[in-house]
Amino acid sequence: MATSDFALKNHNVKAFGQDAALVIEMNNEDVSSSKPSPFSNEIDNYYLTLHVAPRNAKKDYDWGSNRSVLLKLSTNEVMQMASVFLRIMHTLKIDKRKTSHHGHVVYKNISVTPNERGGLLLSAGIVPVDKDGLKPFMHMVPVSQMDCVKIGLYILGYLAQKTPWVSSESIITALLI
Repeated sequence: MATSDFALKNHNVKAFGQDAALVIEMNNEDVSSSKPSPFSNEIDNYYLTLHVAPRNAKKDYDWGSNRSVLLKLSTNEVMQMASVFLRIMHTLKIDKRKTSHHGHVVYKNISVTPNERGGLLLSAGIVPVDKDGLKPFMHMVPVSQMDCVKIGLYILGYLAQKTPWVSSESIITALLI
């Protein structure tokens, strides 16, 4: 698939729980105003976000509310997520990531741990730095075995797209180290 075709499609993977849902989505950073570099290509502008939203009273997921958690993942965090969802690592913890949330300075916390019922349990929440009216919250999304595979392969595909000269097998081998 050519990169220009790739940019036209909405790429994400979702998992739904009873009280919250998660989506990992590929996004394209707008760099139209920046000067092109001979050392980068179009795919370098892509990144992944993790979005966790609570269920609202209408039994819908409230993706735009101030109680949802949106986090742009760094390259290291993406590799850690791939490792945990492909079951190479047992747990993942992104702790006290200082960022903004609807105009408030907060710490965002994400953890992925084994679930007693099989699969994994993803927890995502915020803790405000200043106690200025925003209350801390946490959402938990149980991720089934098959959703773990789906999410792990999605992230692996993203990593393969970002490094087209490296095979998926080599990426998995590197994650094992």
